[in-house]
Amino acid sequence: MKQYKSALAGFFIAVLCPLTVSAAQLDLKRPDNSEITFHLNHHDQNVSDKLLVLIQGSDCNSVVHNALINEQFSQVLPGADVLTIEKYGITSQLPWDTTGERTDCPAAYMENDSLLQRTSDYLQVINQLKESNQYETIVLLGGSEGAVVANMIAARSVNISASISLNGGGRFFKDDVLANMKSAGMPEASYQQAKQGFTAFAQKVLEAGPFPVSQSLHGYNWWYAMLSADQLSLMKSIEGPALVIWGTADTNVDVAGATSLTKALKEGGKTNITFRSYEGMNHRFQQNDGTTMVPQIISDIKAWLEDEVTR
Repeated sequence: MKQYKSALAGFFIAVLCPLTVSAAQLDLKRPDNSEITFHLNHHDQNVSDKLLVLIQGSDCNSVVHNALINEQFSQVLPGADVLTIEKYGITSQLPWDTTGERTDCPAAYMENDSLLQRTSDYLQVINQLKESNQYETIVLLGGSEGAVVANMIAARSVNISASISLNGGGRFFKDDVLANMKSAGMPEASYQQAKQGFTAFAQKVLEAGPFPVSQSLHGYNWWYAMLSADQLSLMKSIEGPALVIWGTADTNVDVAGATSLTKALKEGGKTNITFRSYEGMNHRFQQNDGTTMVPQIISDIKAWLEDEVTR
């Protein structure tokens, strides 16, 4: 199958010289006995009563090397400790690469990374840190694939004060991929052929059971979880304050699907979710002329958090 650009490619992401707390210190191991690697940046010498949890997108990179996360979005909750968690099999020793075609992705990452694994890891660390440090406020912020992870965590944990999802796409990932392919500008006949090929691949992933997959730097577990996720059902389960942000010029995801998702949730009475779209903004928070929208996004998130959480 043709190599497609992931519709939820990681755009998030060394930074703040993070204080890395080992899993051994908190006994954070997965059921298979592998350690969860996470990084906890303390606001100052004292532990804060606020925790900001930042969740990167779908790239094969260490979160430590993601400047957008560590230098910019880490500022949305002033005075908070900042938590990031590495994906299964990835450590800070993995060099930063944004080509999307790297050959050094760890085998453990390819085999085990998925929405479900990432959600499980975050929940385990968050719950342990809350018990150990008595955080009173815990805010999630995720972008792209990380937005879906943030929604999954918020739907499953009573410890979350608020969640923010950025450019997370529409209801179904399949539609995001097809919209991304359509935006590439290929001839209609070529698009239809590509669509048919991806649809057959998606059907096989969902119906055939586990089989060897190495597509767009992801394995079977990742593809199965992404193609199985239903964001409408997921977001209906979120009870706390949630902010959903997307750009109208985002060609990595299905913007029409995001609009429909918003409408469905509003009509379903989800008054706890705030929806905000930004005209002309792409997946990397930029306008067509390259102007970044990040400062505006951060300012708007801060204002929303002040109204919903810190007032």
